[in-house]
Amino acid sequence: MRLILIILVFVSSLLLAGTTASADISTKKQDILKLIGTSYALNGKFAWVEINGEDYCWTREGGNVGKYRIVMVEMGKVKLELFGRADQPNLSEQQKEIIEV
Repeated sequence: MRLILIILVFVSSLLLAGTTASADISTKKQDILKLIGTSYALNGKFAWVEINGEDYCWTREGGNVGKYRIVMVEMGKVKLELFGRADQPNLSEQQKEIIEV
């Protein structure tokens, strides 16, 4: 099971290399957010997020990643909050299929 998860995370990270979302006004410095994967477990929902090249590995829903807080984790989606504003990087259909396998 752990090997399958590692393989899925590796494959999804390759596919997500171009998935980004901007978090600030375009005249200011923009943060590059990459959603590597999402997961459900008995002890909570987790998201693997990369912000500006800094990897935050598996972080529980409600946890902080950099200057953001993970507000909601669904399969293939994560909602981050920064000072009351929200960003939702989404996975493409192909990336969702790989994670759900």
